Amino acid sequence: MKTSNVSKALEEVWKWKDACYRDVAHLPFREALRKRIEDSERTARKLGFVSIERNAKNQMAVAEEKAEYVARKD
Repeated sequence: MKTSNVSKALEEVWKWKDACYRDVAHLPFREALRKRIEDSERTARKLGFVSIERNAKNQMAVAEEKAEYVARKD
């Protein structure tokens, strides 16, 4: 008999989010944000997406800046 109304998938998401938080908890806010953006860009590239928007400093545009990703056609 199930003792919890929380699905196993949701529990896994909570564990994943906690691990992500612990990964940057020791960093100042700006460094933590920079790390998350770099991690996101690396993951997007690994999955075959490429950023087509960059700002004046050649940094990837973040979602709030309406960055667009397109799948690579290899």
